[in-house]
Amino acid sequence: MTEKIKNNTTAYGEAPIKFIIVGFDGLRPDYVKPDEMPALSKFVSESHHWTDYLACFPTETYVNHPSIFSGFRPNRHGIIANCFYNASPEAKTPDEKLFAGWSVASVMANDRLAGGLYQVPDLGERLARDGKRLRVLCANSPGSTRLQHVHAEGCDGHLNCCVHAVHSTLPTSEAKALAKEYGDGVPLQFPDKRGTDLLAELFFKREAVNGAAGLADVTVLWIGEPDHSQHEFGLDDPRTVEARRHADATFARILAWWEENGRDANVQLVVMSDHGHGEVVRHVDPKAILERAGFNVATGDDIREGRDVSHADIVMVGTYATGLWLRNKTPKMLAAVRDVLMASPEIGLVFSQPALSRPNEDLAAVDPVEGRVPGTFSEALVFSDSERGPDLRFVTRGERSTGKLVMAEELAIGAGNHGGLNPQETHSLLAIAGSRFPGYGEHQEPASHDDVAMTMMTMLGLLDDEAAAPMPTGRILGEAFRPLTNDPIVKERLTLGCGRFEQEIVRLVYKGHAYVIEAGRIDNDGWTAEKGIVR
Repeated sequence: MTEKIKNNTTAYGEAPIKFIIVGFDGLRPDYVKPDEMPALSKFVSESHHWTDYLACFPTETYVNHPSIFSGFRPNRHGIIANCFYNASPEAKTPDEKLFAGWSVASVMANDRLAGGLYQVPDLGERLARDGKRLRVLCANSPGSTRLQHVHAEGCDGHLNCCVHAVHSTLPTSEAKALAKEYGDGVPLQFPDKRGTDLLAELFFKREAVNGAAGLADVTVLWIGEPDHSQHEFGLDDPRTVEARRHADATFARILAWWEENGRDANVQLVVMSDHGHGEVVRHVDPKAILERAGFNVATGDDIREGRDVSHADIVMVGTYATGLWLRNKTPKMLAAVRDVLMASPEIGLVFSQPALSRPNEDLAAVDPVEGRVPGTFSEALVFSDSERGPDLRFVTRGERSTGKLVMAEELAIGAGNHGGLNPQETHSLLAIAGSRFPGYGEHQEPASHDDVAMTMMTMLGLLDDEAAAPMPTGRILGEAFRPLTNDPIVKERLTLGCGRFEQEIVRLVYKGHAYVIEAGRIDNDGWTAEKGIVR
């Protein structure tokens, strides 16, 4: 049953409720510091904000944006990794066989397959159905932008625009109009100051020019920093600091506009990030680990380049949080691959799909800890289980105390990265202010992206009738607008051993919803991120 909140008009006047979402891609909340990000730091301190706002697993952009823009965990919306193998016979082309979230071509190719890309209604679809509008301005990749509103072309008055690829804008009529003034936008450079600047210019010149009344029901301003620079330079490099400062200065302009034009006009301001970041300190080669054990391994690059991978024992996609699809799925073969992974000190977590039958759909219920492959965690525990999912998934090792991690040689030593379940990767930013969220305060209740979507959609009146099914999996963030309740927050540790390999998942359970804080291998072998095991 949907919790009832008055929607659309309020005691604050007849103006309909609207939302502006400002996203800082990859921003860790502990980097919101007064000396680097004074505007954001002040806003957070004067708004409702959450100490345990947690990304979905894998903690990747193209997994978490669908959760933000649908209200479902990955096991329901179906986008289970930044990049994954589509083993369906229906998938014929490289763009279909390998979902690559950064590519518009791949996003749309997968959307054309049976069932579509999203397996649930998204925010744009629900808004359009109700005669409301979603307008997205994004400084991420074109594919990432498209994932925020896949079907904007067919929705009246909607917009999906990547400032780095204006030609990919939906609807095409707006793409043509934008191209006349801005060409194809600005190239992605690091730090991405030009992308951030163009996003702000488009907001002020095209979206906010007529004040709050001219805004869409939901306006998304997604800044690609500091994620771009953290990947390129590292978290503390002066160029990354510069990127955070520039993004903050841009936010200060948006905030000033909102305080003058939006706050009292029933426009709610949501500021968030999609995931955090760890630090790459050493390279490992998971493909070589499997090949030394005698397995024939094909990769996502092989699929992208059109090579036949049907002969391979294993199709491996990913370089940190990595999926394995096996040609021979017998228990013996699955166990053999599991054993090779767990014998390596560089592997931190090993998952498989859940048992064939799940006991219930309660998000807080502890499913059988063990997955379909004995000795591995069930992906249901971290809400990433899916018929699209791999037979086995592993995460290379990291230190939960420091956020230092090892991965394949894709990013430079010292670069930031994410995808796993170190707390530095799971913890994200959420702060909300506006007429519907009076006062301010720090909230200890755990929350995630599906909760934000559930709250917004409820307040916009999108979930009021039977046509709203299926209902989002999130909860309403009631702690931000009504007196505190005494509902307990329960911390649970789920552990699993397989020989000498031990791993654990730490979750918070609140109001029937479970949230993963961190997970990893239990360090019992003297391993360190920087040196591995010193013999």
